[in-house]
Amino acid sequence: VMTYYFIQQESELLRKQILQFAIRETERLAVIARESISQKDELPLLSAVKDLKNLEFIDYTYVLDNNKRIIQNFDPEKNGTIIDDDLTKKAIDNTNTEKPLLTVYKDSKTGINFYDLSLPLFHTVQKVRIGTVRLGFSEEIIINEIRKMTMTILLIGAFFIGLSVVGSIVLASVIIKPIKKLTEGAVIIGNGNLDYKIQLNSTDEIGKLASEFNQMTERLKVAQKMEIESRIMQEQIDLAREIQEGLNPMGFYNKKGVEIKGFTRAAKGVGGDYFDYIDIDQYRVGALISDVSGKGVPASLVMVMIRTVFVSYIRKGNVQCADVVKAINDALSADFAVDKFATLFFMIYDRSTHEIAFSNAGHGPLFCYRSALNACTLTKLDGVPIGIMENVDYKQAKVPLNVGDIVVLYTDGVTEMRNANKEEYGQKRLKDLIIANKHLNAKEMADLIVQDVDNFRGDVPPHDDMTLLVLKRTA
Repeated sequence: VMTYYFIQQESELLRKQILQFAIRETERLAVIARESISQKDELPLLSAVKDLKNLEFIDYTYVLDNNKRIIQNFDPEKNGTIIDDDLTKKAIDNTNTEKPLLTVYKDSKTGINFYDLSLPLFHTVQKVRIGTVRLGFSEEIIINEIRKMTMTILLIGAFFIGLSVVGSIVLASVIIKPIKKLTEGAVIIGNGNLDYKIQLNSTDEIGKLASEFNQMTERLKVAQKMEIESRIMQEQIDLAREIQEGLNPMGFYNKKGVEIKGFTRAAKGVGGDYFDYIDIDQYRVGALISDVSGKGVPASLVMVMIRTVFVSYIRKGNVQCADVVKAINDALSADFAVDKFATLFFMIYDRSTHEIAFSNAGHGPLFCYRSALNACTLTKLDGVPIGIMENVDYKQAKVPLNVGDIVVLYTDGVTEMRNANKEEYGQKRLKDLIIANKHLNAKEMADLIVQDVDNFRGDVPPHDDMTLLVLKRTA
């Protein structure tokens, strides 16, 4: 009876410790997989999966995308295949990132219990789901260890039959000691002390497990450091994004028969797209959109410089489109050290003449819905992108703007947005959307375009910044 009780106790202790170890490994794999997929760097993930493969009691590890397709696992030949079983469906449906989802099931062939742990993965910047990690192990190592332990107890018990109860107690104490050390160490590590080392000199399965625990704590320390650094960097990026978004006029302009609304969203962190609109005098209002080459902080610095020159120059009052674009180009070409250029489109609507004057520095054509034609037109005007060379003379053109006409300026992050089938959103889809919803005001139109592009994109992360500006004449 005592032997049976002892074996049951040790079996439960060992099961708990292995489960706790597996939970830690699942959480560590999730941290590395999230960073690796978000940054498109597969080396850390390959290394993590390889480390898990070397742990003899881990039976399988899967890193899946949102379509149940294997990204990484123990067998490289299975990468790219789809797992469509009940466990995978349950893991995909789980959205709780606080702790791994545990599912216990019995193997129909061996009758051995299996433990399946899973965690969802979310993009470090965009916070959209990008996949799932699964890790599984069986009770086979526990059964083998208990079998060894049982045989040892029975043999020693038979040999020391004369010592009876005393011998059993002493022997149990000797066998329990390393497991107790392992248990105590696991509790200390579980409480957050990653500097603690489990000291066991044995070379059996318990000793190997203690060694794996120590290796695990080292990997957890590295993952914890990466997580802290990533969190600090993300906080800095979020602050920079808030500052950058504050430079764009996010309000709805609705004055004297003219409506204007803009929208911008960086693909990652801070972006280089920029739009602005500002009253020049009682009749004229100016609007600008720009797309800086590249992404991130360097592109955002160029955007800030464009805005600084634009706002200071336009306040002079009596300005022409070509002069404003030339001033921005000269400042960017002559004084800015970063090797960046940008496309730019600037226009002025004059209420007294009901005309739009515009200049183009390598941006797309003037995209305009004409209410009289119930069709969209494109007006091209050539121009060199700003920041390439100084002293460029830019052209200026004028077109009429009638009541109900709508001008839509956008960066290529709108029309070149791709879906899961690698299809682009395209100019035709944009034209059809505007014509079908021509009755909307500028704000409603801008919101609708953004929603339609996002619906088209689906779960595919955007590859470029997305910015648009809508101007509508209402009277």
